Amino acid sequence: MRDWRLIGLAGALASWWCVSALNQVHSGAWMWRLRRHIPLGLIPLWTFFAPNPARADPRLVWREEFDGSWEGARELHFGFAPIGSRWLFNPQLILNKAIADLVRSLLILDTSDQGRSLLLSPPYLTLLNMVLSQPRRPRCSGIQFAIVRTSGAATARQLETIFLSEVHSLGLDTRECSPVPA
Repeated sequence: MRDWRLIGLAGALASWWCVSALNQVHSGAWMWRLRRHIPLGLIPLWTFFAPNPARADPRLVWREEFDGSWEGARELHFGFAPIGSRWLFNPQLILNKAIADLVRSLLILDTSDQGRSLLLSPPYLTLLNMVLSQPRRPRCSGIQFAIVRTSGAATARQLETIFLSEVHSLGLDTRECSPVPA
């Protein structure tokens, strides 16, 4: 004998899961209208690890000194998994989340009280280590990273520097720098 209440509950939960999963991939205008009418926020939009372009997002950028001049800044971002498997397995999000957490931890520190001891703080040293582990051009002699805040839509993005590290000398003979991949 079938229990129709259990079947109805399983159907409702399966429908809720499908709508929630669809909301993660295609959260368009129709989904926003649907979410507005569902009480208690039961159709979530999981953006724990994803930047939201409608808000200000901190980003880590770095540049290197090469033959006495500074190259353009590059963003330290680990990318995303392929779109087909991103919902199930996306280890790059952990690395991107680590950068976001370290940036927030560094910005929380009061630089007026810290002075140069900020250079020995765990967030600063970890971010510096992540930047130093990136591929660089041969004969790079210095490196500097910054935290910038981006806000606005992609077409009219505003950029503001909120933290600038000291220039860290690499020394030409300390180790061979690997070339930047093309």
